[in-house]
Order: sequence, then structure tokens, then C-alpha cells
Amino acid sequence: MIKKSLLCFSVLFCLHFLLVQLNPTLGMATHQWQENLIKAQSFLYADHADSAMVGTSLSARIIRDSIPSVKSVSFGGCAVEDGLRIISSKRHLPHYVFVESNLLFMEGNKELVNKLTEGVIPKIKYWIPSLREQYEPICLLASLALKAGNVNPQAGAAAIDMNILNQSIKQQQEDDRKYQYEVSEERLRTIKELMDSLEGKGVKFVFFEMPVNEQIYHLRKFAQTREKLAQEFPKANYRYLPSDTTHYTTTDGEHLNFEEQQVFSHFFKKELTGDGSVSVMK
Repeated sequence: MIKKSLLCFSVLFCLHFLLVQLNPTLGMATHQWQENLIKAQSFLYADHADSAMVGTSLSARIIRDSIPSVKSVSFGGCAVEDGLRIISSKRHLPHYVFVESNLLFMEGNKELVNKLTEGVIPKIKYWIPSLREQYEPICLLASLALKAGNVNPQAGAAAIDMNILNQSIKQQQEDDRKYQYEVSEERLRTIKELMDSLEGKGVKFVFFEMPVNEQIYHLRKFAQTREKLAQEFPKANYRYLPSDTTHYTTTDGEHLNFEEQQVFSHFFKKELTGDGSVSVMK
């Protein structure tokens, strides 16, 4: 019985391994945590990435079809710190790292970073790609189903639920009046240490700000972050992408909907390629 089980496992494992080898682009996330792991592994296990992007769920939504050379290490429910730590653990570092500045000093998620960098499991997944989260059976089935139906998993309804949007904006405004937001020295020190370490290895940083609803643009959490950013990372020493002042539509005040993600992605591409006023890649 044990021999039959082992034989069955071996056959299925080999078939799965072969499927992945022949179709490396198959597989998709079925929930946010899985998406974070897949995105991080894609970055970590790639041979080299000339440019990377770190941030929160705001920049995680940037559609990178327009900017495929910039690998995203921005995660939903996580922080800039997490992306910087993951980049630091990569053997071949990118030349440029684009840093989302909106919530720069938000605390990171140690669970994500530890799962990807600690112990022997990440090393095994490096050598055996079929063991990565992207190729779990449910992820492969979901990917095949979408391909068969010719569905874009990112696309959503163009209409915005104004009740949800207005309630979210109102709640954020109330929280801003209620809580005295300040950038902690500990968070500032952590970010500076991570960036200083990467800069010492030749990495160059470029800051950019994701557009948010104009009603929350001046909330304390954003305003104080901009102020501290200007003090600690002056424009004389660091590059900044111009802020896009176009009025964007968001789902909750902070996150762009699918159509606006495309608009901002094209704006981002324009700045990188030098077709606009700035070319950071020169």
C-alpha cells in the first residue's frame, strides 16, 4: 500500500513538474496573501531585474503591461519596508528602485518577509519551481478557467459605488481629526537604514506619489509624510517623479479603479521613457 502511494505520488509530481516546465506562465492567485507570495517569488527567483517598485496596495494595483521592465514588489496589506527587505535579500540587486511615498513609514509585515527569506523552504522552491504558490493546483485551474473564458481578472465594472466611496472618505476624515498622526522616529530610522544599505550597494532610489481623492489629499497622514520625506530625502540628493495632478477616480478615496490604473500606468511609463519632462532612466 505504501509503495503504491509513493508510486502514485511520484507519477503525479512528475506530471505536475512537467506541466509547469512546459507552461511557466500558468497559475494565478486566488486571494491577496497568495498574490503577494507569487509576486515576491517571481521577483526573488528571477535572474535579474534592472528596476523594481516598492509600496503598498496603492501602487500594487499599477498595471505593469506598460512598464514590464519595472518589477513590482508592492503588496496588498503590506508596506514599503517589506519590499525593501525582499530586495535586500536578492543576490542581484536592481539599479533603480521606485518608492511609493504615500505611506512610506507604515509598519511592515514580518510574516511575509520571513516566509520568503527564512529557512530551507525558500531555497527548495528556488530549485523546484513547481512547488511555488503560483503552481498550486487551484491556481493552475483558476488560470486555465480564465484563459478558456478569455477574462481579464483585473478588469472590473467602470461604475463606482458612490455610497462606499463617500463613507470611506468621511471615515478617513474623521480618523484624521480624531488621531494625532506622527511619523515615528523608529519607523523613519528603519526605512533610512534599509535604503542606506541598498544605496551602499549601488541602488538608486526614485520617489513617486500615487494619486488619491482630492478630499483626503491633505490629511495629516499624507501631509506629515510629505514633510518628513522632504526633510530626510531632499530633492537635491534623490529623484522624484512629478506628481500627476489629473483628477483620478478611486474606489475608496485611495485605491484607483481599473480604468484609472491604466491611466496612471501610462503616465508612469511616459516619465520613465523620457517622453515627458523627466527621464529617470538616463
